[in-house]
Amino acid sequence: MTSPHRSAARIQIGTTLRRMREEAGLPRERPAEVLHCTTTKIGNIETAVSGVRRAELEKLLDLYDVDEATRDDLLNLNTEANRRRPRSKLGGMIQPWLRRILDVEATATEALYSSFELVPAVLQTEAYARALMVACGVSGETLEKNLQVRMERRALLTDREPPLRFWAVIAEPALRANIGGPEVMRDQAKHLLALTELENVVVQVMPQGAGTHPLTGTTLTLFRLPDKLPSLVSVDTPFGDHFVDAVHLVEKTSHWFDYTRAKALGVEESRELLTRITEET
Repeated sequence: MTSPHRSAARIQIGTTLRRMREEAGLPRERPAEVLHCTTTKIGNIETAVSGVRRAELEKLLDLYDVDEATRDDLLNLNTEANRRRPRSKLGGMIQPWLRRILDVEATATEALYSSFELVPAVLQTEAYARALMVACGVSGETLEKNLQVRMERRALLTDREPPLRFWAVIAEPALRANIGGPEVMRDQAKHLLALTELENVVVQVMPQGAGTHPLTGTTLTLFRLPDKLPSLVSVDTPFGDHFVDAVHLVEKTSHWFDYTRAKALGVEESRELLTRITEET
């Protein structure tokens, strides 16, 4: 028997509520008291087995002393999650908000990444990330805060138990893109080499001239989630990330990723190419 469908929006709400409760140092019994329900219901909300009504969500946000911007975001997202409407061809799509994206990433047990243009955020050096953000017009305090958040994401690979399993297929042009200049790119390649020493990190390079594959021209991440939550795909676009939750599209993306990594250089060959790039840059 298949499990009931759980939308990308509902999963993000659940993972965010769980993070808020844990940051507040509260057991599930406390929100259960506030909602006059069982701890099982709180668990179901946090793992997206069931949704949450607006009145219930408001009480939980009060309990966790949530700021107004976060409160409005989650309430609006919950409205979208509960609205009946025809599904788009990309499945569950939402307007992203960084904190919720980070909550999904922090909850994931595994992430599969593919890009023709970019090194994934959790594998970026600070200088590389800074160059990307400056190019997008981010500056001042906002720039520094965003950099801090991005650098903190790297701890998922080393400080979490168990650590996030991360498998990236990065096209060679992304490693020669001259983002931030030669020194930044050289240090970024060295950083990737160092990360491949971790058991939970795999980096493969799609060599220039390899031809097309199903994920050509796309930057995306497939998240495998715990607690029997369905997998999600985050597609990076010029207008932000969109989450895909339709089961058949997620499964198709998984097959496409398998084909893509099979076509890329092997792990050791990729390390050799990364080493050559550091010497040539």
